[in-house]
Amino acid sequence: MKRSIVFLIFINLVSSLMGQYLVSGGSGIPLREVNDTQYRIEVYLLNGLSGARISYSSSEQGVHQWYRYRTIASKAEPVSSFQNGNMSYITDIQDGYGYFVGSQNFTDQHYVWIIDYSLYIPRFFNIEAEEGADKCESLKIKTDAEAEPLIYYLPTEARRTLSRTYKLQYDTQIWNEDSRQFLLEEKEETLHDLQIYEYPIDAPLINTHFTLTGDQFAEYFGFPQAIRSDEYQAIAVKAYGFAETDKEHADNEKHHSGDALGGSAPVEYTFTAYANEPVAALYIWKIQQIDSLTGQKTMIVRYTDKLLRFNFDCEGEFLVELEVIGKQPVCVDTSFFLKVIIDNTEIKIPNAFSPGSSIGVNDELKVSFTSVVSFKASVFNRWGNLLFQWNDPARGWDGRVNGMFVPTGVYYVVVEYKDSKGRNRTMSKAVNVLRAKN
Repeated sequence: MKRSIVFLIFINLVSSLMGQYLVSGGSGIPLREVNDTQYRIEVYLLNGLSGARISYSSSEQGVHQWYRYRTIASKAEPVSSFQNGNMSYITDIQDGYGYFVGSQNFTDQHYVWIIDYSLYIPRFFNIEAEEGADKCESLKIKTDAEAEPLIYYLPTEARRTLSRTYKLQYDTQIWNEDSRQFLLEEKEETLHDLQIYEYPIDAPLINTHFTLTGDQFAEYFGFPQAIRSDEYQAIAVKAYGFAETDKEHADNEKHHSGDALGGSAPVEYTFTAYANEPVAALYIWKIQQIDSLTGQKTMIVRYTDKLLRFNFDCEGEFLVELEVIGKQPVCVDTSFFLKVIIDNTEIKIPNAFSPGSSIGVNDELKVSFTSVVSFKASVFNRWGNLLFQWNDPARGWDGRVNGMFVPTGVYYVVVEYKDSKGRNRTMSKAVNVLRAKN
């Protein structure tokens, strides 16, 4: 605290010496709020005028004549002063006057305007939150206060007003993407020249009080005025949703949906919802299928929980929506939605493969597939004997039976599968087993 006071005194002293004036007195340290070099005027606020004094130092010898003016310097009136050498001062300081040393017609002199801030302390009567045009999105903070304008006059008679600033403080919640949670945030807004005032803000996402403090001059002198509202019961709801899957497409699985969610079925997604609890209370997930011709939507899932796991195994386009409703069922957030596109079924069996002779190149029999919901492949020799089976379309046959490669020739592959329309299908094909020639 001592260091701050010394620093402020130093600032006032230096600035005053540059303008040849030094202002002191009142309770605390006078505040120079304006230093207008164009009109050569400084404006000081003092907390009371007890012991107030303005000193003037000159580099030249001579008698100092002091003046004060109310609105225009050319109509200034002389005031008595005390002088010792090239320094003089006055003590009968009054609020709402400009003071200067020189003459009424001397154009290069500097001026000091005095405001007794103790006469202009703002008074707060009420602060309350009122619903905005969209009560789920915004509020109006209404204040009832009284604060007389802080006026000073340039020596040219031009009137100026000092701007007052106030602080509006309240709590809300803010979404943190990294941690996927809402965090408490203490908001602070700056208000100006407050009397009867309506200030728009985003609707808070948590119950809170609104506190108004100020102005900046009262804070400077150490007695900021303050008023606090009753607790505001939040109704605004803000929600976020996420879709995640563990599925990785196999190298023989074709994925046609591009960057869209979905792709080759079956694919399971976990949908997770987050909202500003405890204001938010009810979570509803909806999944609708969209008709590709008419655009009509058909509800296939409606689930009331934060978390939904759903397996997409039918081709088509789906709309996933999240609806979050507040504890007071006034506000609803439906801003989160996404599309999931599931490819239709495709399956192809190769004509040939060459196990044991071209390592890493066409040495395994694999089908190429998209959206195969269930799968079983069987390999038969020409006499109809079953040689091998597998149930995962991502896998295949390496051409071995009992650890030995089968002879070259024609073999028959039968694939039984369920497609993305829920139909059971069968496909068969003759496949050649080849050997590279030495």
